[in-house]
Amino acid sequence: MTIGVAVYYGIDPAIFYRLIRAESSFRTFAVSPSQAIGLGQILEPTAFYIHKKHKRGLLFVPFYNLRLSAKYILYLRERYKGNWSLMLAAYNWGETKVSARMAGTKIEADRDYRSRFRDIPETYSYINKILPPKNKA
Repeated sequence: MTIGVAVYYGIDPAIFYRLIRAESSFRTFAVSPSQAIGLGQILEPTAFYIHKKHKRGLLFVPFYNLRLSAKYILYLRERYKGNWSLMLAAYNWGETKVSARMAGTKIEADRDYRSRFRDIPETYSYINKILPPKNKA
């Protein structure tokens, strides 16, 4: 189901799969200390932002949660010009914090910005867990 949702929404299936694995270890009823819910660990306010007709409790439904996770990735893709390192940092640390950190920086889609988050160990580790390092040729 995870791969199918990624393909349907045009998201790299390998990255989306690793994101869901990192977020919940594929546990549909996972709830974080910050109250992020389900497979993609979506917060209720984020769910309402992404899907105006969201109803509380639906984040525990696997397909629904994966769809909202994918839609949030699409939103972040638009916001960060398709840059995966920034999209993942925002998914983990929060888009407001990432945008503040990147203020004044011209975002390039293919540039690897993960080093900008070395001082936030959880986010830096999260990006490295999901995004393979760029090949240095």
